[in-house]
Amino acid sequence: VLRLGLTEPAWTSPLNFGVRDGAFACAGCSAILFDSSAKFDSGTGWPSFWRTAAESAVGYREEYAGGGYLDGGSVRSATEVHCEACGGHLGHVFLDGP
Repeated sequence: VLRLGLTEPAWTSPLNFGVRDGAFACAGCSAILFDSSAKFDSGTGWPSFWRTAAESAVGYREEYAGGGYLDGGSVRSATEVHCEACGGHLGHVFLDGP
């Protein structure tokens, strides 16, 4: 998931359950990415945060999937979130925050 940009099944992360004080760090390099005060329950099954620990903690890039003009399909895009320090995949941005 972290290095290949895959998606873990919903509701399987232990970080999704409960509330705890502290920081959430990157599993790849231990960089601090999010603070517990910014965690919220999105109901999606994945840990969700509405603010990063620092503006430079994470990076964003657009991903595109779908058929496009070659097969008449529609192209879908999503914003992928990654650790700015090591490039580890963290998930995707959804407009479901507070």
